[in-house]
Amino acid sequence: MATTLVDGITLAYVDEGSGDPVVLLHGWGGQAVSMMPLIVGLRDKYRVLAFDLPGFGGSSPPAVPWGTPEYAAFVEEAVASLGISRATYIGHSFGGRIAIWLAAHAPEAVQALVLVDAAGIRPPATFRRRMRRLFYKTAQTVLRLPILGAKGPALRERLAMRFGSVDYRAMAGVMRASMVRTVNLDLTACLGAVSAPTLLLWGEKDTETPIADGRKMEQLIRGSRLIVIAGAGHFSYLDSPAFVNAVVSAFLHGTREGATR
Repeated sequence: MATTLVDGITLAYVDEGSGDPVVLLHGWGGQAVSMMPLIVGLRDKYRVLAFDLPGFGGSSPPAVPWGTPEYAAFVEEAVASLGISRATYIGHSFGGRIAIWLAAHAPEAVQALVLVDAAGIRPPATFRRRMRRLFYKTAQTVLRLPILGAKGPALRERLAMRFGSVDYRAMAGVMRASMVRTVNLDLTACLGAVSAPTLLLWGEKDTETPIADGRKMEQLIRGSRLIVIAGAGHFSYLDSPAFVNAVVSAFLHGTREGATR
């Protein structure tokens, strides 16, 4: 992997192949090498860039908490710093959030879009989820009372370990705060602004970003197409690498042919 400095952040990245640029954006907690099947499948025909997003892998974290807009701005700047003004973006999960934001807010920079089990749609506020959130916020407030003194931070961390997701528990400091900012932003309103040709790939058994999210994205992104991958879960590109590579390659070939007409 190579490294470069972008806006004060050390960015580790893979840069392989030549041709039209394709940028791969991994999910939360992942890194560039976790997308190796796609890198290997595309590098013979395309210039493939895969970043360790700030705070993951070999890239340094941001100095302050970031949300999706800040990550997207960083990715746009990083791609431009490597001499690329327009690229196809392939985003998995959290990487899909970034790709959606870019396609909606910087359409001139996005040639085409592939969203793989993408995040971005806030789950419905069920009664159980609302009660759980209310309890957690109330407990956090109580545990900040001065009477608890030096015990407060440790008790709040125990609360977070009890109620936080696996990804949340794995993070600390600025990255935990970044995760909160990220998951609290619903990107539904951005989907109608996406004009780039878009392919949606979804694992049939995805429980992290359920297939209902993919169907909603297909409805809201004009001209998009959803392909469901039988038997695959949230990491569908790892569960069915040969199929995903074939479908993505066919899609990219089609968009390239369309652009030259």
